[in-house]
Amino acid sequence: MWGLPLSDHLLQLLLPRVCLNCREDLPWPLEGPLCGACLRELRRPEPACRRCGRRWEGPSPCRACREALSPVDLVRAAFVYGGPLPRLLHAFKYEGREEAGRALADWTAQAFRRTPGFEDADALVPVPLHPSRERARGFNQALGLARALARTSGLPVRRALVRIRPTRPQWRYGRAARRQRLRDAFALAEAVGPLRGRVLVLVDAVATSGGTLETCARVLRAGGARAVTAFALART
Repeated sequence: MWGLPLSDHLLQLLLPRVCLNCREDLPWPLEGPLCGACLRELRRPEPACRRCGRRWEGPSPCRACREALSPVDLVRAAFVYGGPLPRLLHAFKYEGREEAGRALADWTAQAFRRTPGFEDADALVPVPLHPSRERARGFNQALGLARALARTSGLPVRRALVRIRPTRPQWRYGRAARRQRLRDAFALAEAVGPLRGRVLVLVDAVATSGGTLETCARVLRAGGARAVTAFALART
């Protein structure tokens, strides 16, 4: 703290702040929400499959992408799901820590701007929550991320999808079971406007099995979209 103005010394004493992940004190004026050591634990998903975006060190595309076609042309993410990210997501979603949400949105937007493959995109489409879940949570994180991406990319946000049936998290189910459980869970919004010929980017917080993104992409393609890609905060 030596060399800091007296006002910063007082703020550090009166309003001590800690890293949301390891709980170590944050030296003023470091804003957080992570300390330097925890920031260095954030990892980019590289090397990755050139289509699905999962970490993959063999010939690309990965084995799963070679064996099955997908309606999503490209999936990319800002980070690998791990390290301090689960803690930050929990702090934002369930503890109301807005500083965590702002940081996650800013990091995702910066990564999107640097990631190739989205140059021809026409619009960003957030993956919707079911209305009951959005009311309970008070927000849709995918929508917040899409708006952050829009500010840095200039792309419009189109709420082209609605979730008409609630579903449980899909990561615990096999591929066939995921498809069955997600069937008819999404539909085009009534006031979606023309999609024909558009290249759309699905935006979500965490891409896990890929089942949700694939189901959303099928709905958008059925509505006329020419291509569908996806960008997420984190990839498992």
